Amino acid sequence: MKGSLSSDSRGVIAPCTACGTLNRLPYNRLGQTGRCGTCKADLAPPAAPVEISSAEGFNALVSESPLPVLVDFWAEWCGPCRMMAPEFTKAAAAAAGRLILAKMDTEALPDLAGALRIQGIPAYILFKAGREANRTSGFQPAAQLLQWAGA
Repeated sequence: MKGSLSSDSRGVIAPCTACGTLNRLPYNRLGQTGRCGTCKADLAPPAAPVEISSAEGFNALVSESPLPVLVDFWAEWCGPCRMMAPEFTKAAAAAAGRLILAKMDTEALPDLAGALRIQGIPAYILFKAGREANRTSGFQPAAQLLQWAGA
């Protein structure tokens, strides 16, 4: 998804704002400041949604992140999901360093969506310390979503 950060089973893949080099931010260090492996510049905390591409990556993110994780469950064909995308991006920028916002395409990972009992989209689940803390659904402005998440 355009404007999102990629991820794998070990961390978030983010470009250095100084030199553009891709760096992996380990999930268990997302609340800390890292350094670029190439230019040694400080790496800013994720300020864009993290795209979840596998069940392994999802499990690692929610279980290892020291920051709360807010996951948007969506699908490309869903009109309200497409309307929500810019608001979710705004929320990610506003909550950088306090909350990780992630997106999971329910069409790409249907088994995971089923295991999490996602019955309608867009749906949002807030995870804290590896456990579901709260869930809601439907279009919400960025400020309202962040207020709901406690960020």
